[in-house]
Amino acid sequence: MAVYLFTFHAYRSWNADKPQGYVTKGEGILPPDKMRAEQYNRNAKRPPITFDAATQDILVDATRKVCRDNGWRPHQVCATATHLHILISWDGFLEWAEVSRTLKRKLGAALSKAMDRPGPWFSRGGSRKRVTDRKHFDHLMNRYLPGHRGASWRESDP
Repeated sequence: MAVYLFTFHAYRSWNADKPQGYVTKGEGILPPDKMRAEQYNRNAKRPPITFDAATQDILVDATRKVCRDNGWRPHQVCATATHLHILISWDGFLEWAEVSRTLKRKLGAALSKAMDRPGPWFSRGGSRKRVTDRKHFDHLMNRYLPGHRGASWRESDP
């Protein structure tokens, strides 16, 4: 069984001028860079996205539906103003990248339909962490994910 924590960031919610730094694929976490942030802003096609309470609820509900439709098991879903966490598992051989792509595509479509406008809704890529053992899973379920503010659901909820 594959168990992963996926994180998808709202479009342009983590710019290069963040005090905490920013991430570039293949380079990891980099220190804040005002000039690069200005370049990103000039190149952007749309304004930054923030997930308000209604959007967070849509993301949580849509994640559960996508998982149900694909035979995946969502363990916990947390949506905040800037990102979405999905703790998920599935049986059989299926590449994590395919699960990630399907989630982002279908969640984006659900948001576009509900909000009656096109995306982009998410930044490129996303983060994925393979859950290594029961201790790691329990930490995510009981400490890390419940610490996020915003809409959430866990499999013990109705």
